[in-house]
Amino acid sequence: MSADQHSLEGSKLLIVEPKLIKNRGHHHTQIAALRALLPDHQLHFIAGVGYDGFLGEAAATLTAADQVKARQYWRFRHGGFRQKVDAFFRSVSDGGIGSYPKSPFGHTILEVCERLEFDAHDTLIIPSANLDALESIVDFVSQLDKNTPQISMRLLDPTLGEHKDSRRAQRMKLFRDAIRKSEKIRLFSETRELAEYMWKQFDLPVTSGFYLTCSVSPLEPTPKAAGFYDTFRVGLLGAPRPGKGYDRVGAIVEELSSLIDSRSLDQPVEILLQGSGTDYVDGGVYSFAKHFESKADKLRVTCFSDSLDPEVFEELFLSTDVILLPYDTGVYGLQGSGLVQDAVAAEKIIVHSKGIAMQDFLAHGNAIPVIGNREFSEAIVSAFEQKNRFRRGCRAAKEYFGQILKSHPFLGEADLSNSPVSIEK
Repeated sequence: MSADQHSLEGSKLLIVEPKLIKNRGHHHTQIAALRALLPDHQLHFIAGVGYDGFLGEAAATLTAADQVKARQYWRFRHGGFRQKVDAFFRSVSDGGIGSYPKSPFGHTILEVCERLEFDAHDTLIIPSANLDALESIVDFVSQLDKNTPQISMRLLDPTLGEHKDSRRAQRMKLFRDAIRKSEKIRLFSETRELAEYMWKQFDLPVTSGFYLTCSVSPLEPTPKAAGFYDTFRVGLLGAPRPGKGYDRVGAIVEELSSLIDSRSLDQPVEILLQGSGTDYVDGGVYSFAKHFESKADKLRVTCFSDSLDPEVFEELFLSTDVILLPYDTGVYGLQGSGLVQDAVAAEKIIVHSKGIAMQDFLAHGNAIPVIGNREFSEAIVSAFEQKNRFRRGCRAAKEYFGQILKSHPFLGEADLSNSPVSIEK
């Protein structure tokens, strides 16, 4: 982009991340990754409801009340007769439906951009965009003129935050044309699979390949764990949310126990779990771990909290030899995974459900695709017994990830420099 098109000196970047609340998960790593992607921009961000300030002062924080009112406004405008009546009467004590925001946070973005004097030379990015974000951006753009900043939105999953198919289709229909016609809005995804789905399902052009580094960068030397570990460590890391298939882990471990009992392994295999207190008690997804007794002497199960400090989690992650991903392909068949990114960047062997997305990351001889619980256990033993065979593939996968970041689709619109970024407060 030429100097006439874009004056980089003093350009501003606004990141909108409704899930940025605490120093957990990958949402805070997105801020650091976008800093690196646009190091010449003054950085501002809008955080989610309950943001605790761990990254410094936000330009604004979203409020639960505004989001509730926006839902009521939507029901009044687009719902059935009963929904319209209900929304109208609910609004009476708050000044009437006309005083309600037309979108969940379009008005917040507008207020921040006007206060910070954003213009067409500046950039707005929503790295975890869903229907609320799409709706809000259409609302925001409709209130500005040619000075609207360049807007990039990264879609992460096919539900777009709305699990009801009919409601998702209805909401998308209302603002799809506005997105398609706008010269200011560009849509991205991580995976090729999701980009293709969005085109087929909604006729929306989406550019794939918008990856942001999570805990580990493939552009830096591969980090190693600080501690010494005498076991072959298999990580099932992150909170066991629905779709991750972690409810299968008890059965996989049982199969692994029987399998290891018949093998002569030169070191113990250790399964590393992360979960909340309720995940480990009776009825929890990891309840089996409470009274686990292996048939094999060389199989252990170790439990960790899902609320580890980032540096503690990093050490736990780096200590693993294998990352186990028994993902539900109905959920992860289209969307990406931060654990896949980190595992590739850290040169870990990946054992995963056959059919998940990000196949271009998993086809270098660094991963084992499987289906059944027995196959998962066999793949773990195979990775143990043939770990040297995977080294070249793990290096190749990391190099591939690094090349993707170097040819980032966003870089086609951004003339990057190496000048430092600053957070305006």
